[in-house]
Amino acid sequence: MDIDETVLAVAAAVGLAEGESGIRDILSAVLTAEPAAVREIARLAELPVPIVAASCNELRKHGIVDTHRPVRLTDHGRAAVAEANLAVGPRATCPECGGRGEIVPPELAGLAATLHAIAAGTPSAKAELDQTHCTIDTKLGRVLRLQRARALGGQRIILLGDDDLVSVAIAHVAALTGSARAIRRLTVVDTDADILAWIDRNVADTGTVVETVHHDLRRPLPADLASGFDVAATDPPYTVAGAQLFLSRAVSALVPKPGRHVFFSFGARRPDETIAVQRAMAEMGLVVKSLAPGFNEYLGAGVLAGTSNLYHLRTAPGARPLIDGDYDGALYTADNRAAATRPYRCAGCRAVHEVGPGGTWPQVAALQAAGCPACGGTVFRPMPLTGHRRVVRDRPTDPRRNR
Repeated sequence: MDIDETVLAVAAAVGLAEGESGIRDILSAVLTAEPAAVREIARLAELPVPIVAASCNELRKHGIVDTHRPVRLTDHGRAAVAEANLAVGPRATCPECGGRGEIVPPELAGLAATLHAIAAGTPSAKAELDQTHCTIDTKLGRVLRLQRARALGGQRIILLGDDDLVSVAIAHVAALTGSARAIRRLTVVDTDADILAWIDRNVADTGTVVETVHHDLRRPLPADLASGFDVAATDPPYTVAGAQLFLSRAVSALVPKPGRHVFFSFGARRPDETIAVQRAMAEMGLVVKSLAPGFNEYLGAGVLAGTSNLYHLRTAPGARPLIDGDYDGALYTADNRAAATRPYRCAGCRAVHEVGPGGTWPQVAALQAAGCPACGGTVFRPMPLTGHRRVVRDRPTDPRRNR
């Protein structure tokens, strides 16, 4: 089987929404970075870690990816992939900034240690709120990006959700550079009271006034926060609904004039979801000024490849939110998981079983406890929500395997 046939076969086996082009992106990433962890390959290919892991497993069966970890190509695979990717060469990522585009200046280098100490005591991330704390380099990188965009000094800034403690980074950078008074207003809105209390505690001696507001963004912004800011920044739940809602609240918070800033962090999604988010931006009158892929790095966000993109958006004349009033629909990824079933493939016999509410296996733990009805295996791998074929439903289990 040649490389083209292999790519088609693997794309079909994994059910990748991006099709064969997604598999080619994975192979190009491996060729560029090998040997590399699945997480790094996922970041380069801009695909979720589980999908990349499943694809690499399929590629191993075809002799393209080596069986050893970290991920690397076999000699045969390397030759085949290199021949099909003649333009791929050594990585050209900036060694100083890692491709982020922002370098921490020497005068701020010591601040990283302070932020590390503060971050070490941050309240634990709440998975039900899609919280995943970003790295120190990302915190500083976001502040520097605001500064470079002239969206820091002299501005009124609102952060919609801040478990990343960017407000704390802003306050400490301002204190170190003597520019605390240059920030006209700095407000944090969050539904997590623990995060707000931690922010209050760690900006108290910086000289920067940080207003913290306990508020659920499923409700409209309080009147005193509407139409009063020049800059909004948000890292919302990684769902289309989360993007639409948080961007809507961002637009609601901004002065209704063109040219206001929105800094929007959002992970790589399926093509249809990405289109939906970008369509929402356009419908709200948000113009993409820049897009920095993989700008944000997170601790422990395996499914999202540990990264997300940073959009810098500007408001056009007539910008308006898509959602004005209350929002009571599904918002967080856990909400979507609760309402959907997902296919899981047995690692032993490759039978596929549906897991979800109302079915034989409401959670994957129940399937693991019972064992695969076909072979008794207990290792199952999640599959994409679409594109799967052979599904085994409600088959009687062998009582000897119900252990």
